[in-house]
Amino acid sequence: MSERVTAERVKAFAAAARVPIEDDAAARAARAVDPTVRRMDELALQLELEIEPASFVAIARKGR
Repeated sequence: MSERVTAERVKAFAAAARVPIEDDAAARAARAVDPTVRRMDELALQLELEIEPASFVAIARKGR
């Protein structure tokens, strides 16, 4: 990932999640997260993700 975590990206994710966020808060979040994301990229670290909880319930009920 050669892209940086920017305030604009944080705001886009917040908007997609329908979470209001102020410009200065988005900038602070980006500054806090960017070094960790860059380090994970340098190490080519990948985290295995489980199915997120809301999807799990929908899938579990589908089988009934």
